[in-house]
Amino acid sequence: MAERFLFGGSAADVAEDVDGGRIAGAPITIWDGPADTATRVMDLVDVGNGAQIEQSTLIADEYGYVPPFLGPPGAERLWAKAGSVPKRVELMQMSLSSRFSRHTSTDADPHKDREYTDRKVAETVKRTGKNDVATLPSEAWLNVEAAAGTNDVVRVNRSGEAGTQLKSNGTLYIQPFTNNTGLVLLTKNTADTTNAITVQGGADGTTSVFRVRKSGAVLVAGTIQSDGEVIAPNVGSARVFSGPASNLPPVAQLKPGDVWVQYG
Repeated sequence: MAERFLFGGSAADVAEDVDGGRIAGAPITIWDGPADTATRVMDLVDVGNGAQIEQSTLIADEYGYVPPFLGPPGAERLWAKAGSVPKRVELMQMSLSSRFSRHTSTDADPHKDREYTDRKVAETVKRTGKNDVATLPSEAWLNVEAAAGTNDVVRVNRSGEAGTQLKSNGTLYIQPFTNNTGLVLLTKNTADTTNAITVQGGADGTTSVFRVRKSGAVLVAGTIQSDGEVIAPNVGSARVFSGPASNLPPVAQLKPGDVWVQYG
């Protein structure tokens, strides 16, 4: 239930006649507004004993002061009418100082904003520890709008050393911290003919020009050039030609793997 707030009991809360004179012993009724259409409040509580005030009518003391009382739950503004005086006057709520003190010193969450934040944080990613995130179909779990340039979007650090980095230009730098393989692709759940690595290029930018299958087969659409030695049990259907330069086969007849040994 909402809190009841304290009214009356201050030097400003007095019952007066139309000439400003105080009315000792005047009956005082409490209303929810100043207008003639206001409704009388019938739920007032005695501050001393916590009991309902009889007929919800207050009695001014011998000096004309309005006695302290607790208003209805949650009521922030009330109006008092003394005796036969027709005017209703607003009472100042006396709980403000204690409420403010409690608000700043004792209440852990006076605005419930911490509760709201905790609830929202529980739905976000933890900075440390395990994260269980459920994704929606066709929705990105994490979407980053990257600015132009080469700044890091994701950077892995260890002891002040930068490791793997994902750049805002889309480039991925793989840098192991120790003597480990930089990139490992696990293909346990794929077929031998499935591409573990695919490089798309060509004029349309979508044609697969380089592929590595789970089986280890390498498919290349272009030329393989090597600055070093190529060691393999078989490179294509190799053919060996020899002879003087005048016997060199026409280029159109040569195939990948052909070897020409010139002599004479």
